Amino acid sequence: MAVKVLLVDDEEGIRKVLKITLQDIGYEVFTADNGKKAAEKIDKGFYDIVLTDIRMPGMDGISLLKHVKKKCPDTEVIMITGHGDFKLAIESLKLDAVDFISKPIDNDVLEIALKRAHDRIGIRKKILAYTKNLEVLVKEKTRKLAESQKRYIQLFNESPSYLTIQDKNLNIIETNRIFKEHFNYKEGMTCYEVYKGRKSPCPGCPVIKTFDDGNSHTAEMDVVLKDSSERNIFIQTSAITDSEGKVKHVMEMSTDVTMIRELQDHLASLGLHIGSVSHGLKQVLTGLDGGSYFIESGLKKNDNQLISEGWEIVKEKISKTRQMVLDILYHTKKRELDRSSVLLTELIKEIVSSIQPKADQENIHLNVDAPHNNISLYIDKMAFLAAFSSILENAVDACKSTDKKGEIDFLIQIKDPHIIFTIKDNGKGLDENRKDKIFNLFYSDKGNKGTGLGLFIASRSIKQHGGTINVTSQLNQYTQFIVTLPLK
Repeated sequence: MAVKVLLVDDEEGIRKVLKITLQDIGYEVFTADNGKKAAEKIDKGFYDIVLTDIRMPGMDGISLLKHVKKKCPDTEVIMITGHGDFKLAIESLKLDAVDFISKPIDNDVLEIALKRAHDRIGIRKKILAYTKNLEVLVKEKTRKLAESQKRYIQLFNESPSYLTIQDKNLNIIETNRIFKEHFNYKEGMTCYEVYKGRKSPCPGCPVIKTFDDGNSHTAEMDVVLKDSSERNIFIQTSAITDSEGKVKHVMEMSTDVTMIRELQDHLASLGLHIGSVSHGLKQVLTGLDGGSYFIESGLKKNDNQLISEGWEIVKEKISKTRQMVLDILYHTKKRELDRSSVLLTELIKEIVSSIQPKADQENIHLNVDAPHNNISLYIDKMAFLAAFSSILENAVDACKSTDKKGEIDFLIQIKDPHIIFTIKDNGKGLDENRKDKIFNLFYSDKGNKGTGLGLFIASRSIKQHGGTINVTSQLNQYTQFIVTLPLK
């Protein structure tokens, strides 16, 4: 029997295209052009999946979601979001939507969301079937009860989400298989030790809230896995009570939503990205026109000085174009690290040689203090060079914006098991508001001269290497970047 899907969108074109796509996949599709009509259909019949636009006149998608969950809790809801609807999308997840997808709708993303809905429906059916069987098995012999308990444990272990059962002290007393595989967990550890390496509970802990009021709570946080990678998880809790109704334990279910967040970031920033790149290319073309004009004038007048000035402009614009293309490729394409063994001395030499000409041109003194040994780093050299070039170029730009004699200190220290890179300039510095934004996508304090991609990509590259990047600064005094990386 075909799965029944109710498609709700106030745009007729989207309904027609999505209906054809869903029917081709094999679904039985019903449509509604607004939330009110969809609610009426829900009241009259059951649908396995509801696919609804989040913004509609009258009854919007959030209101429809609440209605569906109240009327048919077993119906899975997928939200269709537009640009700028990120907060509404997160709210819909908290209201038990299974997923959200952004316009324009990509068929691959749609199929992933539908698969999530099918997985939840399948698990629910298994649990329902198990519950019904359990009612019969309770009346049978002890042997059959033991078998049903074994099946329950298997279902618990095979859940695709991270499952833990915790006591009032937040000690983890039971976990499922995937949790043990992905986290650095040992018996007797607390959740905050496993997730964050903390010595005290996380602020706003949903498990503590459930122990306090017995209700289900949600939260979202970044956690560190066994392989040192950071993931974003969405947490839901539920109380486990004793015969008197008191909360004895809390079960925590955590779903990895990292890919959804990354996808949302890319889609939400697409419009800004196109505008930023277009503006940058316009600047480059204008500069090339000016440079070529100087060269042509110099050739006509046989003036080598004009030709030289024009060629310097052309070279600078070619360099800017190359950097823009690299930044775009790093941002738009999910790039896995291509690691190899690189000698530290050779790496430092290459980093310095890439920035030294620009520093000399601006009469900025670059001090380098690096260990002279044969230590090797296992890194993606291309990504690493791009990251440090961006940081050092920002340091040069900060110094040339002041009347002071520019100084940049580049210090490298080995503190096993880490290597620490410190880059400090005596330039214009940053105020507190800007310091918190410099790693944000498309943020730049250089006006039309910056794309806002360099430090964003540098931060992402360093995190991919398992490292951290921190910045301290004082306005009109200095800015200091500290990059810490594991040696192994």
